[in-house]
Amino acid sequence: MFENLFKSIFSILKMIILVRRKGNRIVDFSDKKDFVILGNGPSLDSELQRIDQSIIKNADLICVNHFPSSDDYEKVKPRFYVTGAPDLWLDNIDQHFVDDSNKLFKNIAEKTTWELQLFIPFEAKKYARWQSHLKENENVHIRYYNNNAVEGIRSLNYFTYKRQLGMPRPHNVMIPCLSLTLQPFVNSIMLLGVGHTFLKEIFVSEENEVLIHQQHFYDKKTSKPKPLDKRGKGKRNLYELLSKLTLAFYGYHVIREYADYLGVKIYNGTKGSYIDAFDRISIEDYSEKLQRRS
Repeated sequence: MFENLFKSIFSILKMIILVRRKGNRIVDFSDKKDFVILGNGPSLDSELQRIDQSIIKNADLICVNHFPSSDDYEKVKPRFYVTGAPDLWLDNIDQHFVDDSNKLFKNIAEKTTWELQLFIPFEAKKYARWQSHLKENENVHIRYYNNNAVEGIRSLNYFTYKRQLGMPRPHNVMIPCLSLTLQPFVNSIMLLGVGHTFLKEIFVSEENEVLIHQQHFYDKKTSKPKPLDKRGKGKRNLYELLSKLTLAFYGYHVIREYADYLGVKIYNGTKGSYIDAFDRISIEDYSEKLQRRS
C-alpha cells in the first residue's frame, strides 16, 4: 500500500512538472470502434496478406515507427501513425539514427496521399528537424500526446489514463498505441506483428558487448544483432536491457487490467508472440467477429 502511495505521489509531482495540457487520443479522430495495430515484427508481412476487406472496412489501421518507410505503407494506407522513440526527433544522437529519422519523415511526407493522424509525444514539439519534412503535406496532421509514466494507486492511474495525462511506462511503442486507443466505447483492439521474441535474440560477445537482434518485417534478410541504445546514444548493458524488457512486458499486464476495467477486448493475432497479457485470436476469427457486429 505504501509503495503504491509513494509511486502515486511521485507520478503526481511529475505531472505537475511535465504535463502542460491534455494530450490527444486516437479515438478523438476516428469514427470506428475497432482498431488494428500493426507492429513491425517479422510476421507482419504474411499477416498483412491475410487482412481481408471486412477488417479494412470495419477497423482503423494504426502503424508505428518505421512502417512508412516500407512498401506496404502505401498499400494499406493506415489512418493513424504512432511513435514514441526519442531517436526519431532528438538531434544530438548517433548519426545513423538521424539518417533513419530523416528518411522516415521524408517518406511520410512524400507517400501520404490520404488523411493521416500522426501521434508523437509533446517532447518532440520543440525539435524542428523532423517537423520540417512534413510542412508541405497537408494530409499529415500532427497530434501530440503525454507519454508521462503514471504508477501507483489504481484509481488514480485510471483517472489519468482516461484523460490522457499519462500512461503506463512507455518502454515499447505498443504501450502508447494501446493507451491512446483505449476508451469505454471502443469494442476491440487487434495486435499484429508484435512477436516480441526478444529474449531469444540476446547475445553477449567475447568483448562483453550486449547485442539484441531486433528483426522487422522489412529487414528480415539484412538485419544484424546490435547494442540497444539509450535515447539514441551509446549502448545498454545486460541488466539495463533486461530491465527495459521487464517493464515493457509488465506494462502490457497493466494495460490488460485497464482494458478489462473499460470493457475493451484486446486480441493478439501474432503467432508465437511472447506477450502473455492478451487473448490470442486468428486474423480470420477476428474478421468474423467484425462481420457479425457490422
